[in-house]
Amino acid sequence: MSLVAVWFNGLRIHHVQLGIVEVDGLDTTDEILRLLSRRRTDIVFLSGVSFAGFNIVDCRRLNRVLRIPIIVISREKPNNASVKRALRKHFADWKTRWRLVRNLGRIHAFAPKASHQPLYFEAVGISATTAKTIIEAYCTTSRVPEPIRVAGILAKGLALTRSELGWH
Repeated sequence: MSLVAVWFNGLRIHHVQLGIVEVDGLDTTDEILRLLSRRRTDIVFLSGVSFAGFNIVDCRRLNRVLRIPIIVISREKPNNASVKRALRKHFADWKTRWRLVRNLGRIHAFAPKASHQPLYFEAVGISATTAKTIIEAYCTTSRVPEPIRVAGILAKGLALTRSELGWH
């Protein structure tokens, strides 16, 4: 599945890079690190913690290696009880995956604008108060921060897999 990294300079798209991750694999963290390895990055926004099914990002590792804050955004309130049940049912390594979810810490909720539905977020390496300020600054056309909104549009448009790109 495709993974899109979008760099913004203020509210303008500065650069885009494409990565590929395995469905239900555990390679998303490494792929994000690869995508970010040659570019200056001040903060990472993630649209959820799980990509390509249950390919869960190790946000603590990203924060530790990159030394920048990680903000995980969800449009809907995460249902961690359901996630844990699904992991237990489908994965022999469910404890490893569940630890990555639990390590995110507290789920915060707030509406970037009074007229918006709430967003949910987890913050790693940054206070919730500072994360809210950053999220608000990037919510210009919707309740979702622009980097996540744009990356989502691009990822849906690409919807590529490793085999379609000839990567193995």
